[in-house]
Amino acid sequence: MSEHRSTELNELFAALSKAQEEIRCAHKDASNPFFKSKYANLQMVIEASRPALCKNNLAVSQQLITENNLTYLYTLLGHSSGQWISSKALLSPVKTDVQSLGSYITYMRRYSYSAIVGVYDGEEDDDGDKAVPEPKKEYTAYKPDKLISSQQLVIIVKLIQSDIAVYNDIITKFKVKELRELKEWQAEEIIGTYNDPKQSKL
Repeated sequence: MSEHRSTELNELFAALSKAQEEIRCAHKDASNPFFKSKYANLQMVIEASRPALCKNNLAVSQQLITENNLTYLYTLLGHSSGQWISSKALLSPVKTDVQSLGSYITYMRRYSYSAIVGVYDGEEDDDGDKAVPEPKKEYTAYKPDKLISSQQLVIIVKLIQSDIAVYNDIITKFKVKELRELKEWQAEEIIGTYNDPKQSKL
């Protein structure tokens, strides 16, 4: 038996295929100021799929499990027959205070749940084109290849400490593994977005 699936899967996938015919597109009711877009939060993702899953004897369970001093989010999709599939995501939050950790776990639960069930929010797939922005005119004073300054880094770290979702947005949009890989103009865009009092929180 595989670590992430039962031996047999025929009944589970037969039920899942029927459920996916009925699963609705998750309503995008939450705003992301960094991408200037809306997305479906965890509640909307669950509400869009739970009736169809229950109707077809399917259920989703998510648990936090610690192994070898590392914490993982396990997401399991099970069928009444006893067949199941699961995913395992390593949790590595930047900040571990209760508020930031809660935001991070909710963020990871949403993506893991959506992936295992097949829920989508109707957002157009641009094949990653929008994830690598071109330098904007308002930042032409910055050299395109110059790396983030120490002062910018300090400001961004403070922004992340107040909201872990900021970090997730940054690494997703600019495809970097750490903040020091950011360019100066990218850092200025981040600071401008999250320091704007008119922008709503994630």
